[in-house]
Amino acid sequence: MQREELTETLPRVDQAGVFSLPAHDIPDLVEVAAASGFAVFRVSLARCTDSSEVLARLGQQLQFPDWYGQNWDALSDCLTDFSWREAGGYVLICEQLGDFRAAGDDDFDTLIEILSDASASWSVLGIPFWAFLVLEA
Repeated sequence: MQREELTETLPRVDQAGVFSLPAHDIPDLVEVAAASGFAVFRVSLARCTDSSEVLARLGQQLQFPDWYGQNWDALSDCLTDFSWREAGGYVLICEQLGDFRAAGDDDFDTLIEILSDASASWSVLGIPFWAFLVLEA
């Protein structure tokens, strides 16, 4: 996505959601999102092969509050309540998902569903929440 497209599209709640992103687009995305007043989170999920590892890594790298229970429900709760990191919008970039995706269970789909639900929840409040998955070829 070109820088001008990002500048126009990121603030649009009706366009926000879960998308794949080529790794070469990350620097422009981070720069435009930060300039737009968004909180930007980059999470490496390298070598995560199951949900417990993914949930722990997300909690650590997004600096979730102490009450985060490292389960799918708690992830959903935290992704829809960034009271500890208020911003005009949110961009989550999940990188190195290959091992988790290759595990072949339903957890990868569950993660995408939770990210999509979080985006929908924020859109009701008029705040864009974008999740970008950097998937290897």
